[in-house]
Formats: sequence, structure tokens, C-alpha cells
Amino acid sequence: MGLTIVLSSNNKHKLQEIKAILKNIDINILTPEELNIPHQEVVEDGATYYENAIKKASSIAKYTTYPVMSDDSGLEIEALDNKPGINSARFAKSLGGYDCAFEYIFKSLGDNKRNARFVCHIALCNVKKEPLVFKGECVGKIACKILGDNGFGYDPIFIPNNFNCSFAQLNSNQKNSISHRSDAIKKMVKYLKENNLM
Repeated sequence: MGLTIVLSSNNKHKLQEIKAILKNIDINILTPEELNIPHQEVVEDGATYYENAIKKASSIAKYTTYPVMSDDSGLEIEALDNKPGINSARFAKSLGGYDCAFEYIFKSLGDNKRNARFVCHIALCNVKKEPLVFKGECVGKIACKILGDNGFGYDPIFIPNNFNCSFAQLNSNQKNSISHRSDAIKKMVKYLKENNLM
């Protein structure tokens, strides 16, 4: 039967990606809706990915005995003082969407170095007394133009190290083998196995 984990997220892209990352692992992902858990409107006002991830997972954990996971992630661009970072989704929304955010980033970078990284923190509640947190990252650079139409969020402008194409030009298996979210989830699975929790 494997381990059942509830994903505290309303992001269907994120749900699809996490299920794909775990497809060969004996973990079953459920949504709060599938357990009739009432919708939680979580204000992501933490100062760190760590705080926001715990806040989102904790909002659901009180309604179930299943382990509950949540992630908080963002794109950090070195030349922009690691922005948009923790505010990545809100930053795009404030500018009118991701395409507008891409243009803003391209203009802001100009001839500056384009070093960047995606960061992800996965929080896991209802396993130990205190929440567990696993950090993942993927290092790369910002493209000079929008590349590809797979993926979501900032994927079309992020080129991971050792690749000549963006996240949005990779197929899901390629992206999920190197992404920040995959890195964090692999660390979570390793911990669960080593501690006989799955």
C-alpha cells in the first residue's frame, strides 16, 4: 500500500510535478479536497521559504493524521540581489503575469551576469513532533529570451547548469531528474527510508 502523504497546495502544476517525481516511489499523494478538508487560505508572510513551507503544511496537518507536505520555492537571481526569491509568484502577479515578469527581468539584467538558482524547501508535518524540512536547489542562469513552453512559472527563462536549453524545453522526466523540487523530495524520501517511516 505504501505511505500516503497529503499535499498542502492548490497548484495543479505542482501536484502533477510532485506525483511525477514520486511515480516510482511507494508514496501515494492525496489532496486536501480528496479528504474533504476545508480550503485553507494561507497568508505566505514568512521571512523564509522554510517558514512559509511549514506554515502551509501545518494549516492542513491539524485536519488529518496522515503526513502532510508542502513546498515553498522561488527563483533567485544573483545580479538582482537574489530577487524575486521568496516573492517569486507574487512578483509575477504584481507585474501582470509571468510574461511581464520575464520582460522586467531581461531589462533589469542588461549586461550583468545571469547567474541564478531555483530553491525549494519541503516541509513535512505529522511524522515527528516537530516539522521536518528538506532543502533542494538547482543552479543555472537566466536566458536572454523566453525558451520553450513546457513547465510553468519561471521555467522558460531558466537554463540549468550543463544544459543549453531551459526548464521549459526539457521533457518532464529530464526536468524532474535535476530540479530543485526533485532535489528536496529525494532528500525527504531518503530520510523516510532511513528512519523506516515508509
